[in-house]
Amino acid sequence: PPRPTRPVRRTASSRETDPPGPRVSIAAMHRRRFLAAACASVLPAPLAAKPRTAVPAIDVAAHNADLLARLRAPGPPLRAWRWIVVHHTAAEYATLAGIDRYHRNHFGDPLGAEYHFVINNGKKAPLGLIEAARWRYQEPAWHLFKPDNAPASIAVCLIGNFEARPLPPAMLDALVDLTAALMRELSIPAARVSTHRVVDEKLTQCPGKHFPLDEFRRRLTPAG
Repeated sequence: PPRPTRPVRRTASSRETDPPGPRVSIAAMHRRRFLAAACASVLPAPLAAKPRTAVPAIDVAAHNADLLARLRAPGPPLRAWRWIVVHHTAAEYATLAGIDRYHRNHFGDPLGAEYHFVINNGKKAPLGLIEAARWRYQEPAWHLFKPDNAPASIAVCLIGNFEARPLPPAMLDALVDLTAALMRELSIPAARVSTHRVVDEKLTQCPGKHFPLDEFRRRLTPAG
């Protein structure tokens, strides 16, 4: 169901039971502000900054395997998710912590990042590392201009600008693993897996012209 407008602060428990808010035009305005900031070609300064820090050493395969094994136990009861939509940050040096902070400060959402998962590109966190964001709260994300085209959608965000460069194979592998696990656990068909650009009918280039959509779809479809 659609969420109330941003100025209404609610507890995690009240979100599940409150009726939808009536101020649709205000909600639409906030959604457009978010999308413009998240996928514009001119990047928000907090996401575009490039501080040089060492990438932490993490066993990515083990971390991702553990995360995927616990998809059905994020904490709150699972919602009835129906779609999976892929995004990119359009910023090479973004991090989940930075996205979380930016969205809290600019959109007034106490839960922070408007993505359910992010997949890292190796610049600030290990290549292919999957991190759970909004998934931990089982709350909808404000990530589409036309949410009715993909209702109850899970937002997966790739760190990087794939309008400017190809998606690294390790990131595609992680995306396929995450998407396939979500499809399996939540009974989401391949027909309901898409990208921001496709769902929003070309109102944005996200996740970029170099995103390998055909290969992504092929790898999600069982052979034969």
